[in-house]
Amino acid sequence: MTASFAAFGNLSIDDLVFVDGSTRWGVPGGNAMYAALGMAVWGERASIVAPVGPEYPLGPLAGRIDLSRCPALPRTLRNWGLYEEDGSRHFVFRRETRNWADFSPAPSAVATGRQDAAHIAPLPWQHYGGLVGALRDSGTRLISLDLDDRDLAKVGLDEVGALLNSVDLFLPSRQDAEALFPDADPIEAVRRLRAIGPDVALIAVKCGADGVVAHAAGARQGIRLPALPVDVVDATGAGDTFCGGTLVGLARTGDPLEALLFGAVAASFCVEALGSSRLAAATPGEARRRLDALRARAGTYPI
Repeated sequence: MTASFAAFGNLSIDDLVFVDGSTRWGVPGGNAMYAALGMAVWGERASIVAPVGPEYPLGPLAGRIDLSRCPALPRTLRNWGLYEEDGSRHFVFRRETRNWADFSPAPSAVATGRQDAAHIAPLPWQHYGGLVGALRDSGTRLISLDLDDRDLAKVGLDEVGALLNSVDLFLPSRQDAEALFPDADPIEAVRRLRAIGPDVALIAVKCGADGVVAHAAGARQGIRLPALPVDVVDATGAGDTFCGGTLVGLARTGDPLEALLFGAVAASFCVEALGSSRLAAATPGEARRRLDALRARAGTYPI
């Protein structure tokens, strides 16, 4: 039976402010959209599970993503996306949509379809446990999870550890890792997360243009994978895209390095254009060619 994939998170319309002072208003985005397109790069037609309003242009995505599980809302989540010189980004909710929970999927959304593998994108902290529990109860085999650094100052490491140990792929960003461990670089953050979650199949810290550092359960060495050298236009959504590709890679191959390669290749398409246009047009054939080019650049580090 072919695996089915789903991305649980948000659909949003983003107003972006870049470091050079340029802006772009009304860009259709959202972590669930980018994660699902990261799966679509590899030929999967994943479901998005994210509430959405009538002004979001779903039509262009219909051929690549299953949109039948998106609950209808009167309006779509809207953000300011503010970029820093070091590559970090801050998303601030617009006044009319400031209650993030109203635009996020509830555990009951799991029952609207089937998913053998699911990615949970950044959501309000209180949503994670219920979604993971509902997915496990429904028989979901693989669960990947990304964090949001805004909530991490409010929760303890014991709570983070419980969440970490409930999933199969734990995929925070460097910003998330810094919020958890302010005194640690990404490799040290992976080591500390591994100490908390010794059996989690794959732990990876996404480092933007610096690639990703990761560790597979039981491995004697960590994995260091650079980003593919492409012309970067806009990095919005690249981390979410990486997560979607990585989940597909692990589901298909069972190999952590291959999973990371799938993720890095998917992200490389995302950054080549503003919004999702290049990502939505990427084909599995293009992805395979990039994967072959990147595989030889993978390295290791002592764990």
